[in-house]
Amino acid sequence: MQFSFLSPKRERRYGGGRRPRAVPALTIGALLATLFVPLTVGQALADTPTASAVPSPSESVNLALQPGAVASAKSQRTTRPEATYAPANAIDVFAHNGWTSNYATVGDGYDPTRDWFQVKLAEPAPVYEVFSLWTSAAKPTEYELQVATDAGCQTWSTVAHVVNPSDKDSQVIDRKDPISCVRMQALATNSRTGYTINEFEVWSGPKPAPVVGQIIPVPVRQTPGTGRPWELTAKSRIVVSDDGDGLAATAEVVAGYLRLATGYALPVVTGSATAADIALTLAPVPDLPQGNEIAAAEGYSLTVSSAGAKIVAPKAHGLFNGFQSLRQLLPAASYSPTPGTGPWTAQPITVVDYPRYAHRGLQLDPARNFLTVAETKSMIDQLAALKGDRLHLHLSDSQSWRLEIKGYPALDGRGCNGTGCVAGFYTQEDFKDLVEYAADRFIEVVPELEGPAHATAAVAALGGLAVMGCQGQTQTDRFCTDPNDPASGRALAFWRDAIAQLAEITPAPIIHIGGDEAIGMRHDHYMWWIRQMEIIVNDNGKRMMGWNPALEGYAPDSTSINHYWSDYTGGGPPLIKPEWFNHGRDVIVTPEYNAYLDFGYDGSPGRTPRTELLQSYSWDPEWVYEKYRSVWAQPAYGGPKAEDILGIEAPIWGEQMRGLATNEYMVFPRLAGILEKAWSPKVLTQDYDAYRQRLSAAGPRWAFANVNFGTISQVTWNTAAMGTVARFGVDRTLSNVPLARMTAGSIPPGSFTAVIDWGDGSPTETAVIAGRDYVASQRQGRSLMSVSGSHSYPADQAYQGTVTYRYQDQTWAVPFVATGVPSCTKTISGTHRGPLTVTSGVVCLDDATVTGPVTVRAGAGLYASGSEVRGPLTASGAVNVLVCGTTVSGPAGLTGGTRVWLGNRNGGCAPATIKGPVSVSGTTGQVTIEGTTVGGPLVVQNNTATTIVAGNHIGGPLSCTGNTPAPTNAGRPNTASGPKSGQCAGL
Repeated sequence: MQFSFLSPKRERRYGGGRRPRAVPALTIGALLATLFVPLTVGQALADTPTASAVPSPSESVNLALQPGAVASAKSQRTTRPEATYAPANAIDVFAHNGWTSNYATVGDGYDPTRDWFQVKLAEPAPVYEVFSLWTSAAKPTEYELQVATDAGCQTWSTVAHVVNPSDKDSQVIDRKDPISCVRMQALATNSRTGYTINEFEVWSGPKPAPVVGQIIPVPVRQTPGTGRPWELTAKSRIVVSDDGDGLAATAEVVAGYLRLATGYALPVVTGSATAADIALTLAPVPDLPQGNEIAAAEGYSLTVSSAGAKIVAPKAHGLFNGFQSLRQLLPAASYSPTPGTGPWTAQPITVVDYPRYAHRGLQLDPARNFLTVAETKSMIDQLAALKGDRLHLHLSDSQSWRLEIKGYPALDGRGCNGTGCVAGFYTQEDFKDLVEYAADRFIEVVPELEGPAHATAAVAALGGLAVMGCQGQTQTDRFCTDPNDPASGRALAFWRDAIAQLAEITPAPIIHIGGDEAIGMRHDHYMWWIRQMEIIVNDNGKRMMGWNPALEGYAPDSTSINHYWSDYTGGGPPLIKPEWFNHGRDVIVTPEYNAYLDFGYDGSPGRTPRTELLQSYSWDPEWVYEKYRSVWAQPAYGGPKAEDILGIEAPIWGEQMRGLATNEYMVFPRLAGILEKAWSPKVLTQDYDAYRQRLSAAGPRWAFANVNFGTISQVTWNTAAMGTVARFGVDRTLSNVPLARMTAGSIPPGSFTAVIDWGDGSPTETAVIAGRDYVASQRQGRSLMSVSGSHSYPADQAYQGTVTYRYQDQTWAVPFVATGVPSCTKTISGTHRGPLTVTSGVVCLDDATVTGPVTVRAGAGLYASGSEVRGPLTASGAVNVLVCGTTVSGPAGLTGGTRVWLGNRNGGCAPATIKGPVSVSGTTGQVTIEGTTVGGPLVVQNNTATTIVAGNHIGGPLSCTGNTPAPTNAGRPNTASGPKSGQCAGL
């Protein structure tokens, strides 16, 4: 496996220039993208760290990881199970286990020189650097680093003498002769627990720097490029390799994410890509590992340069994954659901990436407290952004049953957990909608209907214990599982109906049946029940999954999945045993100690024990801690075995959740690290400090997506900003309009001040910042700092203003645009054949060709930029008609409208060409005809607001009558081939 590495070197800077000018030439979207020009004063916005390469993977490898390398030691701690402290643990990449010596005290007779740890290389090789990671309390105060060159490693020479090593101890020895073995020979210690080496690495070249970058999960390989950044613009498209491959639907989802923030049309097309485009191509990727089914299904390559953004993958899922990486390279504001000014740039980079595991999941629990369809879709979007691909929905529990089962109307979604709890219900149509929405984002929904325990709601709704409980049963939370009791037959009849209906609306292959915490139930009855459920699920063409210990009831040869979470028996004797892992059964790893997201963190409410950020990241599915038994599961019980692990899942149980915001707070940021464990190579997921730096760039993305994430102090969060496009009407007035948004990073929002420069020469104004601060006790994350304002502009044109945020001596200047240009409700690019009639909204022609006449009805609007209309243009009672840099081949008749621009230099509207007569009459708002070429007479009459006729070339008479006030030429005379008459006689 190969890797390249990134480290932050430079930050993008914004600052406070004094007086932004009115905006020159404009195109749709690009009008505004060109305005967000970086300035250079004050504090950096660390949204886009660039990176520098360190030695390439071919130059430096960890020789201790090569097949055939063997670790050994003079002694080893013998506390059972012995494998917990074996020397091999120190070279397995997982930094949170290791080798421990057998010297537990420093009493009389202890000789530290008897301790050594060594690695015999697979083949003799030059060694440049040796890295050791120590547990602070159990490391030597003095040791020698020794090497041997003979095959038997009998003759040692000292290459470094180390006193008081740091926890992360790196020694450069630069031996170019072939080395057979490398040894840490202890000399002295103050520890009473001997020595513990968590990691021992032997590098052929310089040890690569930790991988940081902006992408989470960290990719398999990322190599920074050179040259100018790539920019997404108003002319950008999503270019698919072949619509016949069904890529158009995926491309529409991709485009939909970016359209929200940019306001760009981003049409999906086939053909050749330009430098502004995102190209999605189905093709083999040579750098993906051959024979790896997961890599073939989900891997991709991403190349970003000034020549374009290109994603190549064997399958559409890989293209979608590549897009999620590309999106993370863009400014954080690209996650905003409302449009901003940009620019939308990404630094050059090449990424080759594929997942470690196929199952990368989040479990939500609407059974305890309901989540609406819209709330669940929001979580699906955030799961997809982190390349998760499984959403496990816990649809029933003792509190409620949330899914419609036809024929059982009493299962109606009533009930929930706790004070102020949230009830609700998914119809089967709701569920199918969720499944389809998730599938469009390559996420499978794994539904769970819980039994035989955790079933109070279902048992009660189906007739209570008298119908569903065994004879004499007193527990209300379980179905009867006695095969000799008629109640079990009635229960199974219901489950046959429920599973059959669920299977019908579940395209994914897995159905989860729960099966956990059946405490007090006879084990043989429990095993019988699980087997019956397995038969029912299989008869419906699905594969079953259950929480351990459900696997004890599986048929020996079945394909049912073990969902491993913990050895919990309610205080009883240990239940976990090696037999759980000795049959080669597929397993999903969900360790309660690390992956449960309803456990509190950083002072927030939540279940205990608390799961802090470090604990949620410092684990590996191949080395799982058993919380209830205080042992590592793999050495103690032999599993979960690496070869059986399908993936990882993180659950958030709903007892204490209340709606989307509390779920978001508990899930983020911790889910990011858990999904990184599921996606990224093990070797890249052991550096907690590098992970925190990656998180620092993820925080602004969540903030702009309005995700209520925990803004914890363990991460130095980046700042990022976005100016808005503030649109005024014909009165040229903004009323409490959002102007700029900025993430506070690690600074409380209340510590900032802000001023507004409106960009029209008027005095600056002190602004009010709206934003909430981080309050862990209320599960409240730090929000965007939004600045809004009210202002009247002197003219109907485009202005570039600035909101300047300040904190102590740091300054962030965020440009915004105020303009009369309307917001597009529909954008047309390319060729539109035949006539075009605009009946409502604002239709924008952006680099378009319309082959027939264009008609704009009353109340509608048209904005044409860089386009061609091959026919007349007619508007009657239109709200806005703006023609910029566009050619109209027939006459233009514009009557009774609100605003007309035919060119507008000050407004940033490029000159237009009308190859026929032009008539503008009865307009109630500003009329601007400037720098335009008119092929026939120009008639301007009876307009009742400011009218500018300036710098035009008119192929006939110019006549102006009845306008109030009279037209002006703003100091730019018009040229006409006929007479100038009326109010325009002197223009």
